Amino acid sequence: MFSNISWYQYLIFICATALTWYAAIFYIYYRQDLLQILQAKKSFQTGDENTGHNFSLQRENPASIDPRNSPSSPDMGQVIQSFTDEVAAYLEEAAKNKVAKQDLLFSVGRITNKYSSLSGSDYKESLNQFIKLQTENYCAMFLNEEDLDKLWRDT
Repeated sequence: MFSNISWYQYLIFICATALTWYAAIFYIYYRQDLLQILQAKKSFQTGDENTGHNFSLQRENPASIDPRNSPSSPDMGQVIQSFTDEVAAYLEEAAKNKVAKQDLLFSVGRITNKYSSLSGSDYKESLNQFIKLQTENYCAMFLNEEDLDKLWRDT
């Protein structure tokens, strides 16, 4: 059965399959970015500067980010990604420096204060689970529900 297929046909099939696979993955994960680029090109070609998008990231003051109210602010995914990156980086550094549990809770609480829009979001439980797992992985400390609630109290 396979002796009827030449190496050339086999390579063409593999290349076409791989191309289709990577195109599907690109579409699934980068669809929004692709749409933004296409819209920016369209507005640039028509000369309409009012509909152009601002691609600069505002990372200086994450406390002012409230994705539910402002259409120009980053979406919730970007805020969550920024939050989780910052928490993970701090916990990694805290593990190296062998930080005490109270100091760790205080510092992570300060990070949660910077992202006050997340305290009332639907993602709070998932973020608590992320903090709990990362603390266990990096620092070998176990946080209970009271500790996790304490992190969000001041926000």
